[in-house]
Amino acid sequence: AGTLANGNLDFSQASSAFRNVRSTFAVSSGKWYWEGTVGAIGGAAYIGLGTSAASLTVNLGASNTFAYVNDGNKQSNNTAGVSYGASYTTGDVIGVAFDADNGTLTFYKNGSTQGQAYSGLTSGPYFFMVTGYGGTTWNANFGARAFAHPLAGFNSLCTSNLPEPSIPVP
Repeated sequence: AGTLANGNLDFSQASSAFRNVRSTFAVSSGKWYWEGTVGAIGGAAYIGLGTSAASLTVNLGASNTFAYVNDGNKQSNNTAGVSYGASYTTGDVIGVAFDADNGTLTFYKNGSTQGQAYSGLTSGPYFFMVTGYGGTTWNANFGARAFAHPLAGFNSLCTSNLPEPSIPVP
C-alpha cells in the first residue's frame, strides 16, 4: 500500500494504515543530507532513518528507526514520543542531516535546526525514510534539484557522491 509517483520521489498514503518508504540505497559513512516536503498531513507524518530491518508497515519510531514526527516529537525503537522540535505541517520542508561518521542525526524545519535528535547511530547502514498515514503525502529531494535549504558540509544522497566501486564495470 502507499503510492509512489514522479520517479518515486512522491509518496502518498491515503488509507488509515501506516506505510513507510525508504531511499534506494543506504549509507554507513560520510555526511548526508536530503529534504522532504510535506504535501499534506492526513493522520500523521514521520521522517527519519531506518535500517534494512525496519518494517514498512508500522510508523517510523518503531524498531530499527529514528523519526521526527509532525507533532514536534521524536520517536525511536518503540519508545513513546519525546518532545523535540517545532511541529510541522503542509508545505514545510524538513531537512535530514545524517553524519554517519559521528553517528548523529539532526532535523531542520524550513532551514532552522531543531537540534541534534539522535547520537550513537553507528550500526548502519541506514536508509532515509518517511511514513504516511490517512492522507499524508511527501515529496523527496535527494539533490537532483537545488535544495530549498542547502546545508554546508553535507553531500546530497545521489550516486555521484558515492565512492568509486572497487571493481569497475567490465
